[in-house]
Amino acid sequence: MITIREFANQIEAGLVQSFLSDNEIDSILADENARAWVGAPNLVPIRLQLPEEQAEQAQALLAQFDNAPVVAENGLGLNDEPKNE
Repeated sequence: MITIREFANQIEAGLVQSFLSDNEIDSILADENARAWVGAPNLVPIRLQLPEEQAEQAQALLAQFDNAPVVAENGLGLNDEPKNE
């Protein structure tokens, strides 16, 4: 297992792990629960780990994920204004 990303919060880590799972990449979130024991959650990052043979494919998928526009269910992006009809 190798670490390909580190996260400061569980929500972002879970979102990325779910995206990889949807694309048939197996991964684990290491140190996800260890953060509670330290007492300062940001001192211990959550590490996204996966088998080394899947790392290249995962990196390519995450590049697409990072560059994807954020669009709400109503089809509007973050900076779009609703149209009055």
